[in-house]
Amino acid sequence: MTAPPSPAPSFPGGPRLRVAFLAAVAVGVFFVPVWWGVLIALAAMAAAWLRLGLGREALVRQVRKLVPISLLFIVGYALFSDDPARDRWWTLDLRWFAIDLNAWGAELGVTMALRILTVVVASHVARVGDPRAIAAGLRGLGTPRLAAVAIDATLLLVGGRGGGRGRGGGRGRGGGGGGGGGGGGGGGGGGGEPGGESFWTGLKRLARGDVGGLTGSFHRHLGRVEAALYDLDPDLPDHTAKDAAAIAAVALTMLGVKALKILPGIPFLPGYKGVVLIPLYFVAAQVTRSRAGATLTGLTMGTVAFLLGDGRYGVFEIAKHVAPGVVVDLLGGLTRRLAGRHRVRRAIAYATLGLVAALGRFATITLLALAVQPPAVVYAVLLPGLVVHGIFGVLSGLVTAPLLIALETSRTPPEQS
Repeated sequence: MTAPPSPAPSFPGGPRLRVAFLAAVAVGVFFVPVWWGVLIALAAMAAAWLRLGLGREALVRQVRKLVPISLLFIVGYALFSDDPARDRWWTLDLRWFAIDLNAWGAELGVTMALRILTVVVASHVARVGDPRAIAAGLRGLGTPRLAAVAIDATLLLVGGRGGGRGRGGGRGRGGGGGGGGGGGGGGGGGGGEPGGESFWTGLKRLARGDVGGLTGSFHRHLGRVEAALYDLDPDLPDHTAKDAAAIAAVALTMLGVKALKILPGIPFLPGYKGVVLIPLYFVAAQVTRSRAGATLTGLTMGTVAFLLGDGRYGVFEIAKHVAPGVVVDLLGGLTRRLAGRHRVRRAIAYATLGLVAALGRFATITLLALAVQPPAVVYAVLLPGLVVHGIFGVLSGLVTAPLLIALETSRTPPEQS
């Protein structure tokens, strides 16, 4: 008589407990100030990974996929001043030239990289035994199903996982955001920037009206999300699946653009990535059926960024990502009607709404800063920050117009022979 097979390993708890576990890990490592403390947390998550049967090779692959972005954080922090009272500068002599590096900043970069890796590993541990548990837990806590599924898919794919069977049978994104059929594109890392080019190189391309990098990144992520959604929640209604895929794809594209935003900011150019981020809210509003497509994209982006350790105000940072989405959802329809088809009118209309969205985001940041910092400190940077955010908000309109045109063109179905 053969013994019954042992039950498959599973995370010890229901969906809500899994979400609580993931949130506790994300918040906990955010408050650990030293890299070795975060390393202990990572070791604990790795032990749980192995104990639950996810496999040593899979863990090594997961760590390897996050090495490039980890190096980006470490190098970025090492090149900038973070705290003049703690910075420890030393000069690296490369014979032909010398580079000033900040040892304290590099240590912060290591801490940030370890935080992200810890949360990504924890997110997979929390799914063991039920891949849909995170989305179910978020729904149990009152999150709309569309947002819960989009957040879960984004968090899964930002770690480089995904690329499953795809929805097939007409359940790809075909009519919504373009690009994507049932098979959904393969693996690859999370939200990296398209083509691996730097932000400023991409910005120069955008200044020439070349939005191929953004549209290519969106379509690539869209295929991956569609494939992952089949495994995460195969019972999703078609319209919900299409919207969730589009929202997660835009959020992943945003995370790629924002990768450098997690690094120390450029003091004289706060909010400069609004040039690219704000147009992506318009994309979300255009490729989803939901009236809150841009808002839910901001919620997805903000939640995942928070779980990965972004920002200085903890969970309240989510609000600054939601604010531009609310503005775009409320005023996007009117703006599209005013823009019409004329090139100059389009640029002016989208630049105006880009300005409003940027100021809405800056107002949210200011309110958060007032809640945790002395008013004098906030007021000292209020006017310069307002001007700079406004300028980049206006410039975002020059990206939004060609980007939406490119998406409309790519969504046009080919003629059937």
